[in-house]
Amino acid sequence: MADNAHNANDKSASKEEKKVIAVALQGGGSHGAYTWGVLDALLEDERISIEGLSGTSAGGLNATAAAQGIAMHGNKGARETLAKLWHLVGEEGRKSPLKAFPWDKAVKNFSVSNTPAYKALQFFTGILSPYQFNPRNKHPLAPVIDEVFDFETLSQTDKVGLFLCATHIATGKLKIFTGKELSREAVMASACVPTLFQAMEVEGEFYWDGGFIGNPAIYPLIYNLKTPDILVIQIRRVHDPMVPITVHDIHNRLGEITQNSCLTREMRSIAFITKLIEDGVIPADKIKKLNMHLIRDDGFFGSIDRASGFCSDPDFLDYLFKAGRRSGKAWLNENFKSIGHKSTARIEEDFI
Repeated sequence: MADNAHNANDKSASKEEKKVIAVALQGGGSHGAYTWGVLDALLEDERISIEGLSGTSAGGLNATAAAQGIAMHGNKGARETLAKLWHLVGEEGRKSPLKAFPWDKAVKNFSVSNTPAYKALQFFTGILSPYQFNPRNKHPLAPVIDEVFDFETLSQTDKVGLFLCATHIATGKLKIFTGKELSREAVMASACVPTLFQAMEVEGEFYWDGGFIGNPAIYPLIYNLKTPDILVIQIRRVHDPMVPITVHDIHNRLGEITQNSCLTREMRSIAFITKLIEDGVIPADKIKKLNMHLIRDDGFFGSIDRASGFCSDPDFLDYLFKAGRRSGKAWLNENFKSIGHKSTARIEEDFI
């Protein structure tokens, strides 16, 4: 009887410890495998429940895989769907000429920026548009999306929210695909890099990658979900003390700054509103006070070339996955008790 009571108490405590979060996932090509690792660590902890996800580009793929898994089989299903997604991405990567040199790969340097294939890609995308060099608009992710995702389930589930970010070309505004709008085309629109792929048509409108204007968008999680706890997984480096002097490094740094700018603005706005609530200027019962959380590793992403985001070699994806898992576990160990109570992101230090 004592053992039964003890077990019952354990179950009760475990139930009380369950923490509900929303997750915003940044894009970054194959670097999204790092996010896969973070999510795997979070989902492995049964005390964590994800109410909804927003994502852009690779972050959109991760968000879609996690949402589908949660809708069908909970956290375990999400981990399995994410693993399937990235296994298939890696299999497609085996066919790609964009691979690191063997001697670089041996020392865990997966840069492709000096390879002939990458140099050729830079040259041709600099003088030809996707409508010229890719007239049939082939997308390497299309077969992966077709095999992994079940959009009927995704568009009908009420177990988890999913919000995919894309850029509406005609207006330059952010488009959020959600609910019945979720489709194969919506996922591909979110990941439509304009120098590589023709604009994606969805319901008569045309879209590019969402990273230009919402990478990722946080506001859908604020407006559509109940939880005040939002975790941002950021894979675009923020801090870089080095002044870039080569063309390659200048383009890399410009890309990092540009793709972080929208997130920076949203985080600043959230910090401003939170301060008004804390100071009593805005009544706490009039607006939801958010607990913001952030996982980012500038040191790790500073150690790999941004151009490696084009490399989907299975060994590289595994390397990123393991790094993400380490970050996810470390964040949980340090911050689990704060979920539901306070922000752990240092917004003023990192974004203001």
